[in-house]
Amino acid sequence: MRTPLLEILREIPDHRRVEGRRFDLATVLLYSIVAMVGGANSYRQMHEFIRIHRQSLNAAFGLELRYAPSYTGLRLILHGVDPGALESAFRRHASTLAEPPATEGLRAIAVDGKTLRGSFDAFCDRKARAYDDGVAATPTKSCSRM
Repeated sequence: MRTPLLEILREIPDHRRVEGRRFDLATVLLYSIVAMVGGANSYRQMHEFIRIHRQSLNAAFGLELRYAPSYTGLRLILHGVDPGALESAFRRHASTLAEPPATEGLRAIAVDGKTLRGSFDAFCDRKARAYDDGVAATPTKSCSRM
């Protein structure tokens, strides 16, 4: 059975005093993970990603982050997280993903990592290749910039 990542992140102990908690730790961790997957490589970029996408992230995950933490706030929050607890949470989440989803009728798309790098919203898949039975087809062209 799959356990949502947010539920698992909620089990990580919060190092901050109760009086100093403006942001829910699990929410900050989840949004930081999404920001890094979206191409953020620094605390400033993570802050910008969360600031720009906060409303859509709140809607997607059913959360209520009122505003994005500052980049220094993100750094302080993330530096205080127990690495062992975070690793344990990731391992628990990964163990729930052990069973691969059904792939009947689905088609895989392989995308060059350089194409995705830094792509918050704009995704141009001119370097994407469709794979049917392991054979590369021609690149897809769906980008208006081409």
